[in-house]
Amino acid sequence: MSDELQTTRYESLIHQLDDVPVHKMPGGEVKVLAGDQVQALWATFEAGTHIPSHSHPNEQITWLRKGRFDYKFGTGETATCEAGSLVLIPGGIEHEVWYVEDCEIVEFFSPPRTDMWPAVATNPYGIEG
Repeated sequence: MSDELQTTRYESLIHQLDDVPVHKMPGGEVKVLAGDQVQALWATFEAGTHIPSHSHPNEQITWLRKGRFDYKFGTGETATCEAGSLVLIPGGIEHEVWYVEDCEIVEFFSPPRTDMWPAVATNPYGIEG
């Protein structure tokens, strides 16, 4: 490693999940950590929560850690997923999800979802101010 120190726009490169601020959403809550090219989120959603059909240019990977949800895709594919399932959604593909049970998920987006969390452009936690 070079002796020359490098700089970044971040105060620290190490984060503790317990310290990441919570964003409240209808039916759940989300913690966000984003860099310039990728975003991760940790979320919980209550059974009965529905995310209406939508698409975005960002690639998305969802890891269902706990619970069960149903997905419907613009490609015609449908799936019931249980804990351990991984969902890969290319940019531009419509998708819709129904949380059948209380769920814990981890999601990754590339590039970050600045449409939902505009502040990730300047704050890795997506917090304004």
